[in-house]
Amino acid sequence: MKSILNKKTIRLFILLVLSASLCGCSGNDDEYAETVIIVGKKGHITERIVESFSKDYYDINELRGEFERSVSDYNESIGSEEIHLKGVDLKDSRVYVNIDFNGPSDYEHFVGESMFVGTVNEAYDNGYSMDVTLKGVENGDKIGKVQIMGMIDRDIVILSEHSRVRTFRDIAYVSANVDVIGPKEARVLSESDGLAYLLLK
Repeated sequence: MKSILNKKTIRLFILLVLSASLCGCSGNDDEYAETVIIVGKKGHITERIVESFSKDYYDINELRGEFERSVSDYNESIGSEEIHLKGVDLKDSRVYVNIDFNGPSDYEHFVGESMFVGTVNEAYDNGYSMDVTLKGVENGDKIGKVQIMGMIDRDIVILSEHSRVRTFRDIAYVSANVDVIGPKEARVLSESDGLAYLLLK
């Protein structure tokens, strides 16, 4: 098997290509205004990357070609089509990239960021610590490891990427480094460190 891509290859390339632009993504909640990770019910992950792009320094075809090669190399390295590049488009000085991942592990290996989707019990069995404090979305109540482990069949999303996240079910509890912006949407704070936890209803 070929070696899998170096971690963060795509992210680093994007940063290099887009660093020529001084304007960032807008701060509103338009789904087309910022990068969002969409978490599907069976662990399917879609990342919609939205970034500013300077045509004066780089070419969209160069960026598209890099994504195509990287996705192809990854799929070839594991012997199956686990990642699908849905599009790399330029519009109004912004680049839009849509990538589908068949599961969290493909996202982890390709992007180089932690990602888990499953039940609390599955997360614990996979080595994720439940020794965290989570805050209730509705009433602000705080729960710890004992209460979290008492909800072993609840779905939980755990990730390290500083990004907007859209979940398949309403969010019940989040860690301190998460800002809830809607019933099924949250944002992992860019200034935070460590893993972000989103416990679903």
